[in-house]
Amino acid sequence: MQALYRFLITALLLFSGTYAFSNTTQGPAERKYISGEHDRYRMTTDVVHNGKWQSTIIAVCELQVKKDSKGIPYDEVHWISKKVITEKDTIDKSDEAKKVTPYRISLHPEGELNLPKLDIADMTGEITDFNTFFVAISPKLGIGKLKKEGDTYIQKEPVKGDFANGKDILLGNDCIAVTLTLTGNTNDNILLQTLFMPPKDTCLHYLTDDLRQPVIADTINNFQMVRSFANNRVNVLYGRENFVIKSTVRKKDGKLTQANMTNNLVLKIRLACDDQYNNCQGTMPFTIYRTLQLERLKD
Repeated sequence: MQALYRFLITALLLFSGTYAFSNTTQGPAERKYISGEHDRYRMTTDVVHNGKWQSTIIAVCELQVKKDSKGIPYDEVHWISKKVITEKDTIDKSDEAKKVTPYRISLHPEGELNLPKLDIADMTGEITDFNTFFVAISPKLGIGKLKKEGDTYIQKEPVKGDFANGKDILLGNDCIAVTLTLTGNTNDNILLQTLFMPPKDTCLHYLTDDLRQPVIADTINNFQMVRSFANNRVNVLYGRENFVIKSTVRKKDGKLTQANMTNNLVLKIRLACDDQYNNCQGTMPFTIYRTLQLERLKD
């Protein structure tokens, strides 16, 4: 069961490579790329299960500015280290981090923020979370609509994410309402808050009708996942997820200098169900609370 929980907390943010956003104008702090320029980020993740701290994960990546064949600039991401701290020990997983094939992210209006192939399992969480920090300030998410402090852009329709991988995740999707607000405007920086919340009306097709029954009263279930289990059985996870990202973007070059994320899931897990998601061996509640801090390391 612990393996299932560890997988779940790294799988939830795959939406950023599967959602389609329609806004492509730049915002008040346009990203200015200089070919060959390097940046380095440290991401620290604290994980709490059912109110008990489980681990702290510290990962570092390096970015290098390049251009594609059309002349559109992007950052090429290289993961260089990862450390996992638990109550029992500290594990260095830097060798796994270095196995990740370098990939592209771009805040240019015509750039892409698609997820790379997730072929290094131990780095799934780091890749998806880091990508999501950039999605939260992307022109594709409406930042170009914000001009002054207090301006808010609300995505008109909820967006549906699909994070099935064809292997151990047989089905996975969520339904998210996105709101972006310019919360501060100083001489040097703009401050942004991006909300990813359950919508008023679902965009999910529930696996079974009873998954409509809210795990949290008066809040629709906006997450469901089917994961393979032993003997051709499956585990079904469903409930409510939300997360909030607060970002600081430097005006002079549009670089993300720091950000934090809170990720809160209140779920139920149906254990060892048949292929129709029935005849399960039991149901248990489960909560996950994660806090993430992203820091751009000094020049």
